[in-house]
Amino acid sequence: MRRILLVLTALLALGFVPQRASADESLVAWREFSDAVFEQAARENKYVLLHMAAVWCHWCHVMERTTYRDPAVLALIEQRYIPVRVDQDSRPDLSYRYERWGWPATIMFDKDGNEIFRRQGYQPPELFAKLLQAVIDDPSALPSATIEPEIDPDLKRFTDERRRDMEQDYLASYDRQHGGFGDTHRFLHLETVEYALSRAADGEPWRDIGRRTLDGARLLIDPVEGGMFQYSDTLDWRSPHYEKLMNIQLAAARLYAQAYGLWRDPRDLEATGAIARWLRDTMRGPEGAFFATQDADVSADTPGKIYYGLSAAERKSLPGQPRIDRSLYARENGWAIAALAAHYDVSGDRRSLDAALAAARWLLDQRRAPDGSFGHASANPDDAYLADTLAAGEAFLALHRSTGDRQWLALAGETGRALIARFADPKGGFVARWPDRGARGELARPVRQIDENVAATRFLNLLHRHLGDAAFHEAAGRGLAWLVAMGEQGMILPGALLAEHELSVEPVHLTIVGRRDDEAAARLYARARAFPARYLRLEWWDRREGSLPNNEIEYPEFDRPAVFACSANFCSLPAFDPEEIDDRIAAVSRKP
Repeated sequence: MRRILLVLTALLALGFVPQRASADESLVAWREFSDAVFEQAARENKYVLLHMAAVWCHWCHVMERTTYRDPAVLALIEQRYIPVRVDQDSRPDLSYRYERWGWPATIMFDKDGNEIFRRQGYQPPELFAKLLQAVIDDPSALPSATIEPEIDPDLKRFTDERRRDMEQDYLASYDRQHGGFGDTHRFLHLETVEYALSRAADGEPWRDIGRRTLDGARLLIDPVEGGMFQYSDTLDWRSPHYEKLMNIQLAAARLYAQAYGLWRDPRDLEATGAIARWLRDTMRGPEGAFFATQDADVSADTPGKIYYGLSAAERKSLPGQPRIDRSLYARENGWAIAALAAHYDVSGDRRSLDAALAAARWLLDQRRAPDGSFGHASANPDDAYLADTLAAGEAFLALHRSTGDRQWLALAGETGRALIARFADPKGGFVARWPDRGARGELARPVRQIDENVAATRFLNLLHRHLGDAAFHEAAGRGLAWLVAMGEQGMILPGALLAEHELSVEPVHLTIVGRRDDEAAARLYARARAFPARYLRLEWWDRREGSLPNNEIEYPEFDRPAVFACSANFCSLPAFDPEEIDDRIAAVSRKP
């Protein structure tokens, strides 16, 4: 069965930099990844060994404590390899290139950057020594793993047959007993579940898919500190891998907020609140920015299975907690801001909005490059990635929805323009970043990551709906053309189906007409921002602020605040009570 695709920084200075692989000093003289290591490989007739790991990755730690301390392995590396270790969170371009291999990922290259060997997961010492020797004995290059479909720039819709097949494969992958998809791990993938929620109004099986999956995933939420674990390795959601990653928190916050808007189940509000609580209480630094990830284990003696089974008091009695990677990345901060905004939209909890606003100000001050893109770990434009720029833009657009403040919409527009300028491929889609001039072999081929292309396409389309800028519409169309080409290769891409639908229809358009200091207008806006879908054009018009962006509607003036729901063709009667908003939305959304 084909699987639902889970689509899970800066160039560092050149030179020799020993790094820690675990609590013990590494015995491997790790280098940093750069073109210099390939130049050295050519001079010394060696191969490049890339070990991609993560701070939070349990099996990475195990491999570094065992395999990379084995005498036979160390001897082979010393003789014929230049060893390179990369924290995959620090390099989105490399991470996306090899994410399908899982962490740790092991890749061996020849001097020209051609891949000789790829392997995912933990490799025990005896086997790894044999693999190192096998590459030395036969350094034949592997075929390219980069998927480069033929793109028809005019083809911006799936064929009816392909759309039907993709939907059937989606439904066939659904676990009707436990919720979730596939036959191995259980995790929340944002667009996969969002697709079901977007169709909940159509009845079954969509409602069951969304409800049962979110009910199962609730078992991955830490009941003490909050936050969601990465995934379960059993189908019943009861065997967590205890890492807490920021992209998982974004998915959980958005999905449970959307579900709460649909069904008003207090358990969904509690779930999105648990995500927000962990972000605010555990992951926020003194500057207001958010740290990157949290490890699964306290130590080898206190793994996550023990730690997360303890009560709050028992956890506090321990000498430490699972390690937090205190790196401050633009991408992870954008995700945290959007997650907190989603919680605020349905809860009105001002603590989440205040934390999101503080992080956004830090993001602008510390990570925004002069060209409007966002660097991963600095404001240097050479450190800019699609991942960070997109996450920042989505965060600003989320804050505009949460507050109605036009400054965030303007910033989202500026970020969208920088995204197009830096990362749009004229052939279609968006690259994680363009390879450096010195890149060689497989590394000279740009990476287009599927989830990022889905998100970028949807983000740019929504900017077009808000701002009316044709450049956003054109770029979103090129993104969709690439997604259609990928889907035609047989992949199941529910996110691409969402993008296709959104590019073909106007979003629900809600406008609150009233002063910002009017409590009645604020109540109307609070109800409107809880609309259970991301595809929403929401505006707050205080006449004192001048005309709205992309203003094409004349709203009448009343002696009290009102809200209007509009479609592409007409607007509803005004609503003056928050409880009337759903009826107005239904009136303009009704199919003819």
